[in-house]
Amino acid sequence: MLLGNRADAIAALKAFAKHLEPNGRIFVDLGLPIDAFKTENIVKHRELVNCLDGSVILMQTSSQVDWIKQVENTLIRYEKWKQGKLIDTELQHLPLHWFGREEFIMCLRENGYTNITLCANHIDGLEPNSYSDQLCFSATLA
Repeated sequence: MLLGNRADAIAALKAFAKHLEPNGRIFVDLGLPIDAFKTENIVKHRELVNCLDGSVILMQTSSQVDWIKQVENTLIRYEKWKQGKLIDTELQHLPLHWFGREEFIMCLRENGYTNITLCANHIDGLEPNSYSDQLCFSATLA
């Protein structure tokens, strides 16, 4: 989800295969943009972090979902304040790409993986049944 685009995600699956021994397994966790599903709008959050030096970091987050490309684009603005004065600002762009359950299973199969299993929230045998579940995939290199 944290890779730059879908092509990079597929390239990562291929790279994993190059480093696995025969019958080696990979484990991949995927999530869904839960907050975006709930609102379907731009989401803004503000959070204060108190630093040991007496400064405060204000974190502001704005997200927008591209449902067609399956990516949540988030812009995070960090402002560091000390004694009422802004002393530093930083911006971070964080695109999160997501795969659907069946889509990711297909990607694994197309890249030579077999014995694909899926559980929810790192609990073997627990089937995902909610959009808030962490999808935990395991697969063997054929």
